[in-house]
Amino acid sequence: MTDAPGRLHAAIAELATFNDDVAAGGITREIYTPTYAAALRRVVEWMGEAGLETRLDAVGNLFGRWAGTDAGAPVVLTGSHVDTTLNAGAYDGVLGVLGAIEAVHALRAAGFVPRRSIELVAWAGEEPRFGTGCVGSRAAAGELSRADLDRLRGRDGVTMAGALRSAGFDPDRVEDARIDPATVHALVELHIEQGIVLETGGEPIGVVGAIAAPHDFRLTFRGAATHAGATPMDLRRDALVGAAEAVVAVERIARASSSGTTVGTVGVVRARPGAINVVPGTVELDVDVRDSDAAAREQVVATIVADARAIAAERGLELELAEIVEDVPVESDPAVVAAAQEAAAELGLTARTMISGAYHDAMIMGRRVPVGMIFVPSRGGVSHHPDEYTSPEELDRGVAVLAGTLARLSGQ
Repeated sequence: MTDAPGRLHAAIAELATFNDDVAAGGITREIYTPTYAAALRRVVEWMGEAGLETRLDAVGNLFGRWAGTDAGAPVVLTGSHVDTTLNAGAYDGVLGVLGAIEAVHALRAAGFVPRRSIELVAWAGEEPRFGTGCVGSRAAAGELSRADLDRLRGRDGVTMAGALRSAGFDPDRVEDARIDPATVHALVELHIEQGIVLETGGEPIGVVGAIAAPHDFRLTFRGAATHAGATPMDLRRDALVGAAEAVVAVERIARASSSGTTVGTVGVVRARPGAINVVPGTVELDVDVRDSDAAAREQVVATIVADARAIAAERGLELELAEIVEDVPVESDPAVVAAAQEAAAELGLTARTMISGAYHDAMIMGRRVPVGMIFVPSRGGVSHHPDEYTSPEELDRGVAVLAGTLARLSGQ
């Protein structure tokens, strides 16, 4: 369902050239950088070619509006993000923005006229440059305060407030980005699956029934940074050995979760002082635990923390716990799910109802407005990596389902 075959795929390839780390082999395009700003300007041009009226809000969320015939009706939102993690692939987030533009082209070509206005959005900072993701949608949901902008800090030490200023935004206006939930009828996000469920089942489309949410926290083990040669084994307070036990505990405890769907990951390990001849004195573990079952997830978190405290006590270490983010899992809205299922069926496509293990901007907004998501397969389940890939045919099917979903939601 497209009036210009190949246009979406050419746009995805072109956006991939906006890259701050070509030598690494993947794509690095972090929020509020000059490269990101240049990429967003190109997206504005593509939105304009689709006949959309564009605007940036106070934190850099980009909107493109297709005005409906009922100007007072709550709008239908669709979109994702165009920032990336470090050394990432070309499709994560990008499909939801450029695919939405293509869906608008297709609907216009088919002569469709929406009753409700359709607004495309490229959310700012879905990837966690500042230690937590979805900062743009958090601001839109009213969950990001001015104080948060000074608290949130990237690995380079730059605060979100400082990055906003450098990008030409005023951090004191963060409240202006809030979206009144009463003005939104529904939000639907097209995305690559980032897993292997659809590919394994040979199914072309996934309709998300629920979005799992993360509870992220930092465990800091403190021992004694002593000389590796001069400190006998029985007199050491090795923070890294204690942390290593905790890493294994995270896996064991997540596997034993009552829901059977909890996942636990230690994604970052920082050991200091970081010298081969010094016993590690301080080690930080950044832990991610997520599930669509909030109660099961919190039981896993509590057990991990208790085990970490026991490990620290046994080894004569100090333990500090710092919360990073605790998000709430979200159920998709039945009307959005039904619209996506009907759109897929009309195209003769099998649609699997599934859970999203990855969190998305739709999860953040889903605490305020009705949401849903459409997935297309990811080859090998690879994502956040240069090898991330979804075939052109699979992308086109996702866009076609999105177009049909938007037509149903905006026509209500």
